[in-house]
This record gives sequence, structure tokens and C-alpha cells, in this order.
Amino acid sequence: MKERFEIYDGSAEAKKAKGKSKNLSGFHPLFTAAARRSIALDSLKIWLLLGFVVGVVTGVATGAGAVSVLLGVLIAAVIYFGFRDDVYKKVYGPEHDRGQLPLPEGMSWEEAVDRIRRGFANPDVEQVTDTADAMTFYSKKRGTYQLKNTADGLKMTILTKPSKSSKKEYLYAVFSSVLLSQVIAILYPEKISAEQVEEEKEAVRKLFGAHKMPLVIELAITAAFVAFAAYVLYTTLYSDSARSKGISDSYLNVFPSEATVGEVLDDFFADGKWDNYEQNGVTYVSYTGIGQNTQTGEKIVIGIYFKLNSDKTFGIDRMTWNGDTMNTLEQLGVISALNDSYRESHGLASSNALDSAFDELENALDDALADSSSSVSMAEPESETYTEDTDSDNSAQTATRSDRKVVSTNGMDTYSELSGEISVDVSHYEIGEMPENVKEYYLSYGSDFDTAWLNALYTDVYEYSGKYSNQVAWERFTEYMVFYDEVVDYNNELAPAPALYDVYYAYDPATEEEAALCVDDVIQIAEESGAEIQIW
Repeated sequence: MKERFEIYDGSAEAKKAKGKSKNLSGFHPLFTAAARRSIALDSLKIWLLLGFVVGVVTGVATGAGAVSVLLGVLIAAVIYFGFRDDVYKKVYGPEHDRGQLPLPEGMSWEEAVDRIRRGFANPDVEQVTDTADAMTFYSKKRGTYQLKNTADGLKMTILTKPSKSSKKEYLYAVFSSVLLSQVIAILYPEKISAEQVEEEKEAVRKLFGAHKMPLVIELAITAAFVAFAAYVLYTTLYSDSARSKGISDSYLNVFPSEATVGEVLDDFFADGKWDNYEQNGVTYVSYTGIGQNTQTGEKIVIGIYFKLNSDKTFGIDRMTWNGDTMNTLEQLGVISALNDSYRESHGLASSNALDSAFDELENALDDALADSSSSVSMAEPESETYTEDTDSDNSAQTATRSDRKVVSTNGMDTYSELSGEISVDVSHYEIGEMPENVKEYYLSYGSDFDTAWLNALYTDVYEYSGKYSNQVAWERFTEYMVFYDEVVDYNNELAPAPALYDVYYAYDPATEEEAALCVDDVIQIAEESGAEIQIW
């Protein structure tokens, strides 16, 4: 009778033969390390690849970066170890099609039984009996197995299983396969070596030994693995760095240079949480923390929203107080409190002049909230109405301008509303197109125009550098310089902060890095000249 079965031992030759047949049908797979690893990986390769891809895509989508590869490997490992036993049960079970396994040519069943009895040795099998067409192997620990001589060849079946647990079914399937390997090695020693048989026996003993472990220990190991996997998944998908798109690990010029954004915020707020979302193609990152109102003691939910630019730069877009958007003064007060808290808790000294301004702004805000009646009241002159020159290229328009004075944070009288008007008009007029009545309006304020102009310049450059980019802030600065020259007819000898003109004429930044240096000079000069953040 022609032989119709082959041995799969995980070798290159076996893999090549298997490749020709497309599957393991017609093969008797050994339970050696090389064979079982090859079988499990090949059977699960599609799912392993899918799990890896899902892990990588999920990691990249959540900003996990390089860690996404680890996530993909972890998911693939969970699939491998979780479904490997199902593969063993299917491939090593007696129902697996091993092809026709006949008796050696010219050998009778009686001769085969005699050879098997003399050569068979397995410490887990206590008794072997035979009949006219079958041999039965008895094991108290492993169950009862029968080798039957049929017209289609030798067939191994499982008669009884010591455990009815479906969890252990694959163990008995593997044991029956190993018993058949021993029979084949006795009848066909050229197909399976004695060393391979011993390797299979040792592997099966370890397999059963592992399942002797007390249930409580087994559950503990499983729980530890699940906890580890959950930790890796959490840190990969829900870490501050991932949720904040890396902003939590970055630095922002309004915070102490020694600390990351996340360190400053977590140092101040309780239960801080990061999140992100897309709006009109722009990525926004939010941080929500719990603070306390120093006046009432009630809890306050503070929200800080960052805008992430396409070049990976970012700035504060807005801030909220119990869901309500703060104005600029309130935002500066919160930023000041964050700076003070971090510096105090870490023993750091104030590093720039703006921190002092923040302190004063916060005090002014607290005073206003504590006792609105204590705010300074100033007489309001009548509003001045003017009409633009209709002969100019600009359409005729009438506007009402207020010159109401307010008290600044350092006690100096400034025109905050005038600063707001300047901020609007800076980009409104092209060179040479400013009407004379507009010039006269601004010049009528005398030195107060210079103060308002410098304050407006400083406020916008500072805000634009944090909200957009240093290059945009530099462009805003140049608009202010051109605007001032338009108002005073290019007579800048008496302009406030003359050093600003040195920066204006000396630099033409071409990159974000160069613009950052120039903007830093502008801010420093403005601060040294007494400029203040304005609200308009």
C-alpha cells in the first residue's frame, strides 16, 4: 500500500513541502519547538498582521509616535498567546487529516503490535492492550487512547479524558498526537528520529505540568498580564503626552523656562485632564483643571485651550472660567498665578520683567472683584466725532472715539481705549493713504498717543508671538512702525523707545528662529520703556 503521509517538523524542507500542498493536510505535525512555533505563527499570521497594523495606526492617531510600534507588537502578542491553544487543538487533534498511514509494506498487524509493544515507552502510559485490529493505551493522568488498524490506515482516537474542562481539550489532542508519533517512530524510524520523539515527550510533560498550577496562581498570572497590558495601552493611548499631542511635554514662553507646560499646570491644578479635537482642519488641545476662588473659596473649573499649528508650534488660543471665556486681563491674572505658584513651590526667582506686570494685573483684578466700589472713577470728556476726507480713496465714514482714561496697573494714566483704536487702525491704512483728519486725531493726544502706541505695539507683539508665530508677530511690529511714521510724518526723533527703530532697520528675519530673536528684542525694549499689556 502506498504511503500518503509526511512529517512536519518545522524544518525548511517541511515548510517547502507544505507550501506545495497549501496546508497541513496529509502531514503529521510533530510537537517540537520548531514545529509548533511555525504552525502557530503560520495559522495566525493574518490576525497577527492585522493586530499589529491596528496597534500602529491607533498609536499614530493618538500621537503616541514611536510607542505605536510597541502597541502593535503587544496586540499581536496577545493574539498569539490567546489563540495558540486553539490552533494546537485543531492541528494536533486525532480528527486532523494526516493522510493515509498504512502499516509498513509486508508487515502484518500482529507483527506491528509486537514491534510497538517491544519499542513503546512512555512514563505516562500505565497499560497497553491489543485486539485483532486495535491497541489501547491507558493513562490515569492523561486518559485513554486507541490506535486502530482500518482500511484507510492507522487511526488514533481519544476514548476518555480525565477532565471535562473545555480549557484542557487541546492537551489531550496534543498527547494523542505524541502517542502517534511514537508509533510512527517505531514502525518508520526513517521518518521520525528518537531524539524528536523525546523532545515531544518533554514538551508535553511541561505542558501538562504548567496546567497543574493552582487556579489561584494561574488567575494571578493572568491578572498580572492583563494589568500590564492595560497599563501599556493606557500610557500609550491616554497619557498626557498622547492626549495633548506633545504640548504637555513642551515649553511655552509665558511659563517658567525651567518647566514644561504640563508640569506648570499640574503643579497648580487638581485633577488636570488633557484632550484634543479638530475644528475646521485645525487641531486644538485642551487642559481642564480644578482651582479655587480666593475670594469665595468655591471650586472653579479652568479650561486652557491651545491651538496647534501645522509647523508644530502652538500658543494659548483662549481660556475659560467655569465654561465662560475669560478676557485678556483675566487670562493674564491666571497665567500670573500659575507662574507664581510654580516658582514658589520650586524655589525659583522671577526671571523677567513681565512677571511683575502679571502680579500687578492679578492684584488689580482681585481688587476689582473684591470691591467694585473701590475702582477709580474718572470724568469722561465728551466723545469726539469726526468725518474722514471723502476725497481720499477710502469711503467716507463717521466714527466716535472715546478718550476715557483708566488707571493702569502701575498707576500711570494711559489711554487703553486709544490703544485699542490704534490696534485696529494699524493694518487699516496703506502707506500714504491715512487721511489728515485721522492723523490730527491721534496727534491731538500729544504724548499720550506715544504711550498708547507703545502699549498697543507691546500687547499685540506679545500676544501674536504666543498665539500665532514669531514671524507673524514680527510682521505686526513692522505695521506699528509704519503706522507711527504715517501719523508723525516720518519724524521719529522723539518717538518712544527709539531703540525699536534700530531693531526695525537692522533685522529682516527669514526663519521662525531668527524672528524669535528679533521679537524677544522688541518685547525687551518695550518692557524697559515702560510698556504695559492693554485691554481694549
